[in-house]
Amino acid sequence: MINDLIETGEYREALSLLTDLNDENTRYLRLVCLNALGEYETARNEALFAKANAKETYYDVVAMYLTALKELEEFEEAIDLLIEELSMPYIPYQYETLFNAAYDEILLAKQEANYTLEAKNQIFSIEEIAVLLDKDDCNDDLLYMALDQLQQLNVRLIIPAIQRFLLNPNKHPFAKSLIMEIMTEQQIDEEMTVFKFGVTYDFNPSYLPLVLEQNAYEGIYRLLERELEDSNPSLLALCQDYLEFVLYSYYPKEIYDDEYAIYAATIQYYLSVLQSIEVSMNDLEIAYNIDEMDIQQQLLALKQIEC
Repeated sequence: MINDLIETGEYREALSLLTDLNDENTRYLRLVCLNALGEYETARNEALFAKANAKETYYDVVAMYLTALKELEEFEEAIDLLIEELSMPYIPYQYETLFNAAYDEILLAKQEANYTLEAKNQIFSIEEIAVLLDKDDCNDDLLYMALDQLQQLNVRLIIPAIQRFLLNPNKHPFAKSLIMEIMTEQQIDEEMTVFKFGVTYDFNPSYLPLVLEQNAYEGIYRLLERELEDSNPSLLALCQDYLEFVLYSYYPKEIYDDEYAIYAATIQYYLSVLQSIEVSMNDLEIAYNIDEMDIQQQLLALKQIEC
């Protein structure tokens, strides 16, 4: 009968019948009703007791508890609860998926609330960022907001999470480079390893140049500038932006000066095609004094970056 009332949306009547608080299923169903009725503070209070005494309904109770906390905008309490649950050695897959999604959702809600309060500097804690780095399915917008926040925090506190992120083949190379630059700016003097495009690189952040302080950036840009500054300054600006993306993706791979012309010609060709600008491979060979085969090979490498 109670389940029928809940299914038909008669939560108040169902709640009046759910009186046996010694029964864990009753405690869980009360949370369902209280959340549906918008009585989130009561749901939060009852959830504390229900969670502490739940067995079969444990994860369902946690889900109801999180719902109440989110609606009350008790984001810190919700995040602490999620970190606690997601750090457990075992959690049923369906709930792990649910809680991972809830973690992203609550962090975004927290971010929006803090922007409203003009408290940007307090959006993410260092512990929250560590959790995000370890997530396999982290929302990209959320990740890059967290990395922006990380610049203001002490990365030394989460070096193990950072190292795992750098070695994870599923993480985008661009994001890895942002983290490496943050460690360089904070002078992290520690031997580390990063995996990119099937290759591992050993590095010490304290000795790395920043991405756009590498000789390759100025060298490749000067070649593009020579060819495009007068003839197509708009394309030159696009090429500069894309060159920065390419260098961030490859970092810390060293690009030698005899490769600068290949990169410049390939970037010009690639973006010209994307912009429907007529471009001749023969003209590029002459302008940059390289072979078409070099450009074709580098084009294949650029497609790898886009993945």
